[in-house]
Amino acid sequence: MINMTVLINQLIQLFIIICLGFVAYKVHIFNEKSTKALNRFILDITLPLMMIDSVLSMKQRPAASEVVSLFSASFIFYLVMPALAFTIVKIMVKTIKIRPSRQGAYMFMLIFSNVGFMGMPILQAACGDQGDTAVFYAAVMNIFFNLGAFTYGVIMIGYGDDTKNGFQLKSLLSPGIIGAILAIVIYLFQIPFPATIESVIGTVGELTSPLAMILVGATLASIRFAEVFNEWRIYVFAIIKQFILPILLYPVFRLFLGESLLFNVLFIEFLMPIANTALMLSGEYGGDTKFISKAIFISTALSLITMPLTIYLCGIIY
Repeated sequence: MINMTVLINQLIQLFIIICLGFVAYKVHIFNEKSTKALNRFILDITLPLMMIDSVLSMKQRPAASEVVSLFSASFIFYLVMPALAFTIVKIMVKTIKIRPSRQGAYMFMLIFSNVGFMGMPILQAACGDQGDTAVFYAAVMNIFFNLGAFTYGVIMIGYGDDTKNGFQLKSLLSPGIIGAILAIVIYLFQIPFPATIESVIGTVGELTSPLAMILVGATLASIRFAEVFNEWRIYVFAIIKQFILPILLYPVFRLFLGESLLFNVLFIEFLMPIANTALMLSGEYGGDTKFISKAIFISTALSLITMPLTIYLCGIIY
C-alpha cells in the first residue's frame, strides 16, 4: 500500500534539515534568543498561512457525502484521543515512572503526529491515482489537528507542572486557531483569492515544515550530545505510540471505516512520528523544549522501522 522509497526519502530529508539547524546553532548562527524568535515566527505567521494554503491548494472537491464522513471521522478522532492519551500516560506514570511534570507533553505527543511534512507527501505517492484526494483528506485532518492543538493541546503542554499557567482564554484568539477557522470558512464558502495573494500564502506557508525541523535541530544543539539518547522512557513511549497502539486500534479503524481511502489516510497518518508542533507550542507556553526535541528526533528515527513493520504486521494479523 505504501511506497517505502517515498517514506525513506522523506525521513532522510527530515534528518538533513534537522542537522542543518543543529550545525547552525553550533556555529553561532542561532542562539537561544534567535531560536525563540524563530519559534514565534513559525507559530504566528508561517503555520496559520500553511493551514490556509492547505485549502487553497486543493485540486478537487470530493462528493458531499465523503466530506461529511471525513469531517465526522476527524472530529471524533481528535475528540476521543485525549481520553485515550490521558489513560495511557497515567499508566506510564505508575509503571515506568515518567516525570509527573511531563505528563502533558506525553499526552500531546501521543495525540498529534506529523501529518504535514511527512504525511502528505507519503499519501500522495502511496495512494496512486487517489493521491490528490488523499492529500485533500490529510489537509482537512490538518485543520482539526490545529483546532485541537491550539485548544486542549495548549492545556496539555502545561499539565502536570504546577508552575505552568496552562490554557488561557487568549489562546483561542491565537494566530494558529484563527488560521484553522479561516481555512474551514474558505473551504465551506469557496472564497476565491487573487493569484498573487494565493501564491504568497503558499510560499510562506511552505516554510513551516523546514523551519520547524531547523528549530528541532537548533534546540537539540543546546543539549549535550550524550543526553539526546539517555532518556530510555522516550523509546518505550515511541514503541507504544507508533507500534503497539496502531496494531491494537487497527481493527477499530477498519470496523468503522471499512476498506476505504478514508481508512488508509487516517491509519497512515496515525503511524507518523511526533509532530513538530509539540516543540513550537512548548516554546510558546513554557514546556520542556529540550525533552520534546529529543522525543521528536528519536520518534522520527524509529519511524523508519515502526511504520513499514506495523503496516506489514497488520496485513498479516488482520
